[in-house]
Amino acid sequence: AAASAASPGGACVSRRALAGASSACAAARVVAMAATGSTSIRHPPFDGAKRQVFVIGNDAADVDSLVSAYAMASLLESAEVQAIALAQITREEFRLRGDGLLLFRQAGSQVVADGSPSDMRFWDEVDWDAVRGLDKRSLVLTDHNKMAGKVCEIFDGRVEWILDHHSDTGSYPEARRDLDESVGSACTLVAEHFLAKSETLLKEVGLLLAGVILLDCRNFGASGEGSRGVPRDRAALDRLKPHVPEVGESAWYEELKTSRYDVSHLSVRELLMLDLKAAPVAGFPGPVVAFAAMMATLDECCAKEGGPAALLETIRRFAVERGYEAVVCNFATDANGLKGLALAPVSDAHQVLCSVVESRVAGAPRNLPKALLENPLYASQGILEQGFGLKPRPDLEPLRAFGMRSEISRKTLLPRATSEEDGLSSL
Repeated sequence: AAASAASPGGACVSRRALAGASSACAAARVVAMAATGSTSIRHPPFDGAKRQVFVIGNDAADVDSLVSAYAMASLLESAEVQAIALAQITREEFRLRGDGLLLFRQAGSQVVADGSPSDMRFWDEVDWDAVRGLDKRSLVLTDHNKMAGKVCEIFDGRVEWILDHHSDTGSYPEARRDLDESVGSACTLVAEHFLAKSETLLKEVGLLLAGVILLDCRNFGASGEGSRGVPRDRAALDRLKPHVPEVGESAWYEELKTSRYDVSHLSVRELLMLDLKAAPVAGFPGPVVAFAAMMATLDECCAKEGGPAALLETIRRFAVERGYEAVVCNFATDANGLKGLALAPVSDAHQVLCSVVESRVAGAPRNLPKALLENPLYASQGILEQGFGLKPRPDLEPLRAFGMRSEISRKTLLPRATSEEDGLSSL
């Protein structure tokens, strides 16, 4: 019954139009620049005359999750329902998704200064006390079928619809369920519901859905990659063909794929967020160290910030904001065939932590514990014979930095940095 109440009650038009988003509502949105330079939006209060249905993608917030939630909210908006597209990331993090930036721009979506869609609410800008006060609130899940913990705290017992293509966890049996593990994209399922109402979609929604289906299905193998699509995906995209740009599917796919990995628009701070894992360091009670895989070279990052001292300061500010005791960065391979490594404590008082991490990495292979000696990656990356191959970069002081063998990845760097070597527990 709840699902039928959320069903769209009219022609396929934009969520903004159905919601009656007037210029007054637009003016009510205040764009505030935070101290970090990120953009956030203060949204108008929830519409008291409607029931609120939140539509949310998974916690990875990839482009399939973002677009499927955004489009589904557009479909569900009606005279009785205020549908809210919700992302499980901060608005600041949207810029890390180059494919999302490109698609929303090409679709002509209303975006704020950083390129993020203004009609989507991001986790950091939701008034959660106000949400808890919505007695009739409900949730639609796209691109996943089990709520993350933070979502469950707000919406436990309120899931009314699931549209997903992942393995079925069997959660929320009372909800309406559109699950097909074989399809390549959750946007295929969303597109089918739009097309069931009308073959005519607005450019914004049609282009967004078509782009994600094409990208997730790897151009159906036409670009030499293995297709991840099935006939159901192909049929949906064929019906969305009027929204495919004139360049054609293959050229558009290459553009979208390139944008997914393009980091040229990102600041060093954003590069730190892009691919980061945090872990405690054995031998030290409590500290958590961030290990950032940087998609730029060490020298490029120094140049972006205006020198090594400025880069060190940026990394330290990032550590303070996120609560890390130190940050270890491994950088992309440079023109000399070396990756970069930099270690930055949150303050001088934490330098001993970085010094121990450095000694563990520099001491390989002689100091490797048994578990790492038996790790096949340590053999395939040549660490058992050559170690990590650190070469000091005194030219980058005060930043503690090194060149490093190009074969090294975070999958081997992090375990060596965080595990005790033989006898280290005595330190």
